[in-house]
Amino acid sequence: MNLVEPGTLYGARINNLDMRIAKIIRFGSTRAQVGVDVYNLMNNDVVTTYNNAYTAPAAGRGSIWLTPTAILPARYARINLQRDF
Repeated sequence: MNLVEPGTLYGARINNLDMRIAKIIRFGSTRAQVGVDVYNLMNNDVVTTYNNAYTAPAAGRGSIWLTPTAILPARYARINLQRDF
């Protein structure tokens, strides 16, 4: 028997914003593209995975049902350079 009917309990909505800025630079017959990628621009920390199993509370601890097991990765940037010749 389920404690909660399947399909009735959901976590928070996940909104993620990534951004890329790049510039093409030409040097005669060669070309270079310099860019910056920023992931999770708003630095959102919403939970992406919960523990769905219920266990009885242990001594001094509460239940671990709906304990977050993963969150959206933190904001980070990547610098890239591509050279075509």
